[in-house]
Amino acid sequence: MRRQNLRNGRSRAFGSRGSSLELVKRSVTIGLILLSVFIATYFLSLKDNALLDKAIQDAKQNNARDNANNSGSINDNSKKESRNHGKATKSKTHHCLNKDFQPQHSVGIWTMLNDNMSYVRGAIKMGKGVQAHTKTPHDLVVMELETKPLSEEEWRLLSEVGFIKCQVSNIPPPDGVKTRPDLKEKFAVLHVWAMEVYDTVLFLDADTFVQNSVDDLIHMDLQGKPLGVTKDIRNKKWVDTFNSGVMVIHPSVAEHERLLGLLGSGLKFEYVMSDQGFLNEVYKGNWHEIGFVNNANLALYRFQRDYWDQFKLKDINVIHYTMQKPWKCQSKGAYGPICDIWINAFPEVDKTK
Repeated sequence: MRRQNLRNGRSRAFGSRGSSLELVKRSVTIGLILLSVFIATYFLSLKDNALLDKAIQDAKQNNARDNANNSGSINDNSKKESRNHGKATKSKTHHCLNKDFQPQHSVGIWTMLNDNMSYVRGAIKMGKGVQAHTKTPHDLVVMELETKPLSEEEWRLLSEVGFIKCQVSNIPPPDGVKTRPDLKEKFAVLHVWAMEVYDTVLFLDADTFVQNSVDDLIHMDLQGKPLGVTKDIRNKKWVDTFNSGVMVIHPSVAEHERLLGLLGSGLKFEYVMSDQGFLNEVYKGNWHEIGFVNNANLALYRFQRDYWDQFKLKDINVIHYTMQKPWKCQSKGAYGPICDIWINAFPEVDKTK
């Protein structure tokens, strides 16, 4: 009996020791996995920082080159201002890599595209709306990423509307891990601030639609503020931040360099929201309200309907299809009447699917 108890005791001891060893093995495995994730994240961060540093240095070199090239031309441009009303007469500073970029006016209406044909269709309809309703002489410009050029067919369709190409280098996010995957390329929008060839730039996301004139928006007095935007809605409620899908700015190389410097400085912001999170941190409380009618966020139609209904649909200048992309809209869906505006506008564009 004593031997049996001894054997049982040993068996329990070995079983306990085996369980302990198993727990140790699991702990080591989990630790190794966490260490691998940390190392991968660290090196990704190093890569992002290196790419960002390179983008900042390239931008500074571009600015210095442009300033040198323009040192003898600014006076000539100012003399031409009175003779060429509405023409591009400021310095020729820009970050467009393509040599065929030839701005014609002092106002640019810009959007940004990658190689997604749906967004190209969105830009085409948006551009057609601009051309149909806006009288101010302007250039329609598509910012194209050097790393994601559009196809010849896409450019044929865009050119027919009047878009010209500005190809730019990528500006990587300072933290690619925390940035929303579909927004990692949006920091390239910061190039717009370097486009001093324009006095005014109106930037419109490709999921916006212009159904009325944006002349008043182009000429809006920003009252000394660095950009014109409108208040955002998040989690069904109004927030103190702005939506960057529609922006009015007056380009400045100095401001562009400041922005890139801040981007690479370790400034904390809402990384997941990419450029919008960054710009909200930089311009916190320092922006001019352009009004709901110039960026009618579809989220308001869904979650703040009483506010939306205060405005007549025909009086809205720019509709921003945030909750549902316009090319996915359905007449019988939650946003039916708003979807119908995009669906029924320039139906020939939808044949280019």
